[in-house]
Amino acid sequence: MRPVLAGCPDPRIDSPILKAVARANQWLIELLSGRSTSLPGIGKGEGVGKRYVSRIIRLAFLAPSIVEQITPGHQPPEPTAQALSARRDDLPLSWNAPRELLGFEART
Repeated sequence: MRPVLAGCPDPRIDSPILKAVARANQWLIELLSGRSTSLPGIGKGEGVGKRYVSRIIRLAFLAPSIVEQITPGHQPPEPTAQALSARRDDLPLSWNAPRELLGFEART
């Protein structure tokens, strides 16, 4: 359940998910560019633990179509930032299978 406040941006837009996806992509860029050399290094710089970084950075690998649905708030209500970043050994590596597992609509 999400609160709805008058005069606020679209209540379906989930800022914590957007922030987590943005952080994940930024951390991945830091690793790939060599600005950071490890997850513990990123965690130390951000003031968070390595486990948190390793959970969040997985969001950098979400299918682009999933991120496109999250950005304007068109995601199903179930996937929260915490749920998406939780340890998900059951998520398949293909981009289409996680869409169905997480409840995102098929894109044509």
